Amino acid sequence: MLRLFACMLLAGLVAGTACRAAEIRLPFAPRPPSDASAPETCSAPPPPVTVLAVVSKYGDDGPRRDTVDPAADARFEAEIAPVRAYVRSVVEMANGYRRSGDPGTARCALAWLAAWAGADALSQAENPNSQFQRAEALSGLGLALLQIAPAVRVDPRYAAAAAWMARLAAATDGFFDATREKLKGSRNNHAYWAALASAAAAAAVGDQALLDWSVEVYRTAVCGATPAGALPLELGRGKKALAYHLFALSALVPVAAFAQANGIDAFGFCDGALHRIVRFSLDALADPHAVAVLADAPQDGYAGGLPTGGEVAFLEIYHRAFPGRAPLEARLLALRPLKSTALGGDQTLLYGGR
Repeated sequence: MLRLFACMLLAGLVAGTACRAAEIRLPFAPRPPSDASAPETCSAPPPPVTVLAVVSKYGDDGPRRDTVDPAADARFEAEIAPVRAYVRSVVEMANGYRRSGDPGTARCALAWLAAWAGADALSQAENPNSQFQRAEALSGLGLALLQIAPAVRVDPRYAAAAAWMARLAAATDGFFDATREKLKGSRNNHAYWAALASAAAAAAVGDQALLDWSVEVYRTAVCGATPAGALPLELGRGKKALAYHLFALSALVPVAAFAQANGIDAFGFCDGALHRIVRFSLDALADPHAVAVLADAPQDGYAGGLPTGGEVAFLEIYHRAFPGRAPLEARLLALRPLKSTALGGDQTLLYGGR
């Protein structure tokens, strides 16, 4: 949650920013800083990545894009590695603060965020795939900033970091709006990650418009599900359809949690469409036949086996809201702690009550 003074700081940092402070609540309880502080050590952040230019790991794999091209994948991993390493480190520091309440850990995370904010890092996304990757990175960074906020909100660097994220979120939202009718990727799971990044930035700067955009993207997504709970655009990913249903849920469920925390019954949209998507996707882990038929392709992996904890980290949020409702819940929660850098790290820590 952001008070009016933070909006005023933001307005001073960003020319033309209207001070429309909204009290946007978080979907997880804030951790207040402890009185005791450990000896403070903080390594220097890595050089900021200002220009993001990453290829798709699928190369020129045709409309389904369900077969990884080894050469393209190697190039993709090399290009995205510095950003992923940075986001992972910031999120780990934020989780460290969440566990200990140590304000020094929070200040170190903020120093890293402020360094990239000061350089306007990630401000230039050179192609659609870069836009897609930026949305995922922003989700992790925004959720990290919200975790450390109770310890650093009065630090001027907090407002600077929050303003940077809000600028990037607004630019990302604009890209998805402008390309929605041209690019399938601007309507599928990538758009849901942009929505999560927008929700996190909304909470950091108190911008209701960013949250409203996030909720509308979510509404379009879940209301487009079939009666069985399938997401048509993710079915179009052939043998990766099930994997991309899980990836889509990883962004949709936390967006719903942000909406619910702010009085919007997102879990109830379109007769509880999100519940159908969760049921369809998790049932398919035990028996992927239904997905294979709809996607017209046998599904990669799973076949009755379990995914990684990171692939179902969203379940911690869903379980807190609807305990006992998800298929395979006990087996999947046995994978705890459920962690995903793009979701702000350890979801069991944030939502599981430990």
